[in-house]
Amino acid sequence: MRTVLTLLLASASLASATTLEVLRVFQPLSLHGTDVDHEFKGEAIQARIFARPMVLSGAMPENLVLAVATPHQMPATFNYDVNECNLLTLFQIELSGIMSNSGELKVVFNLTKMHAPEGIELPIRTVLGLSIQALKETLEDYHHPENKPLKVKILIEGITQKDQSLRDLNGGFIVKG
Repeated sequence: MRTVLTLLLASASLASATTLEVLRVFQPLSLHGTDVDHEFKGEAIQARIFARPMVLSGAMPENLVLAVATPHQMPATFNYDVNECNLLTLFQIELSGIMSNSGELKVVFNLTKMHAPEGIELPIRTVLGLSIQALKETLEDYHHPENKPLKVKILIEGITQKDQSLRDLNGGFIVKG
């Protein structure tokens, strides 16, 4: 009897109580390798924001922020096989989110390791604009109406001397229920 009780207690300590949620995550995807253009801010570009279902757990909305930057490979066809489509991954832009004690979500786009991949002709400003819009759509989709508005602060870090004009993308938005 004692052995059974010990095994039950041991197995209970190994079980963790995590909640898994299936959520819609919007991502800025490159459409390179296709014949498709989409309009973004008055420009025809080979990129677009798409939603995909993802299973997430842990700290929310911080993990939602991370999910926007996760790699994405579209299914291959007989004449299309591209290894990576997420612009944040392709440009090696790191994304992080931290919730402050005051309830503000601080989101950092870190450009320290950024480089433009070969074959993708998009300005970094467009990549960041699409990424910020994807983040906003993800948070709006997740935010429940009964919750108070979520203040989101956007920071662009790791800007080089030639990319100083990107500082104007610092700012933020409010997600309302």
